[in-house]
Amino acid sequence: MNEKIERLKNDIVFFAEKILNFKPFPYQKQILLDNNKRIIICAGRQIGKTTIIAVKAIYFAVTNPRTTTLIVSATLRQSMLMFQKIVEFVESSILKQSVVYKTRTQIIFSNHSKIIALPCGRFGTTLRGHTAHLIILDEAAFMPEEVITNVVMPMISTTDGALWLLSTPWGTDHIFYKIWVSGEDWSKYHFPSSVNPLIKKEFLEEQKKLIGEELFAIEYLAEFREEQSSYFPMKLLREACEDYTPTLVEGSVAGYDPGGKESLAAFVAVKQMGDKIYITFADARHSEKYANYNGFIFDLHKKKPFRKILVDQTGLGAPVVEHLAELCGKNVVEGIVLTPRVKEELMSNLRMLLEEKRLVLPQTDFQLLNAINCVTYERTRAGGYTFSHREGTHDDLAYALALACYNLRGAKGTIVAIKK
Repeated sequence: MNEKIERLKNDIVFFAEKILNFKPFPYQKQILLDNNKRIIICAGRQIGKTTIIAVKAIYFAVTNPRTTTLIVSATLRQSMLMFQKIVEFVESSILKQSVVYKTRTQIIFSNHSKIIALPCGRFGTTLRGHTAHLIILDEAAFMPEEVITNVVMPMISTTDGALWLLSTPWGTDHIFYKIWVSGEDWSKYHFPSSVNPLIKKEFLEEQKKLIGEELFAIEYLAEFREEQSSYFPMKLLREACEDYTPTLVEGSVAGYDPGGKESLAAFVAVKQMGDKIYITFADARHSEKYANYNGFIFDLHKKKPFRKILVDQTGLGAPVVEHLAELCGKNVVEGIVLTPRVKEELMSNLRMLLEEKRLVLPQTDFQLLNAINCVTYERTRAGGYTFSHREGTHDDLAYALALACYNLRGAKGTIVAIKK
């Protein structure tokens, strides 16, 4: 019996299998057995990184008395995903007997070790005052870099603590990428989604067609992509993100890019609330017949009537606008031809709203964020801009959002108040 207890203390894989009833895949064992205090994991979706780090965090807490483990993400909702996984493991095992205190965000064991889930927010206010022996940054690439360097790292300075970073890649202008390429003392793990034997090749091929090559490379291949000539760099988008779920409300204004054979039909609605503009709806998909997508928009309009819908009629022309106007009303639907000058005005207005921190983007809508980020630009001889997008990407959602925001412009180009 004593030998078994000693093995549980010294063999994390044995601990995972016998105590937590978790049998890791070979690639997950690599992480479990890594004792380095600095670990970075760049991984695609659904490889089980949250689960494996939850197991590792539990093992650390129960085998290291009087220690504090912090799970930190950009939002509390993200931090809670890992914390809930930890709670599930603990409550379904013999470890449940060793829990002396538990809340929605904290669990304390009888050896006085604790695990706490926290959001970092934009400035790290919720983290200040904490000292930790282990800090886990979940979706670290989405956290403000200044919070990681100025708030998180000092929290382990006096404890000689450990720091584990895990994330899908999101931009090359962030400390997550800097550590990935130059962190000499870090254990580095790169896992595309295909490493998980439960994910079928057919599913991955389907996702590649649905979301485009670039977003697929980020989300499922876990590849960093350079932001060459991006008009909306990731740093700008990251600062505009907040944790909220878009909910369509009456009186929203919308932008509609009908797309075409190669591009997506995209529809984005926004609502101004105070001096902030929030996304209330965003959708993009392949649609062979514009009448079908127009019908989809009409169904939305019947539920929560739109104040205005601005439609790009450059490609398919007036029939799209005319049909949608028949459905939703001529006073609601308006067409616009996207000449180079109009495109420049649309994109400049969108960038201004982001720079002034007036447009708030949903933290987890990666399709929308990637569509905005993929927009590239070149300067013209006249000093203006021409716009395109990176190969393997779709920028339709970006134009739909730009059209929606353009609806909020007043006579002098300023954002006007919309009645709620």
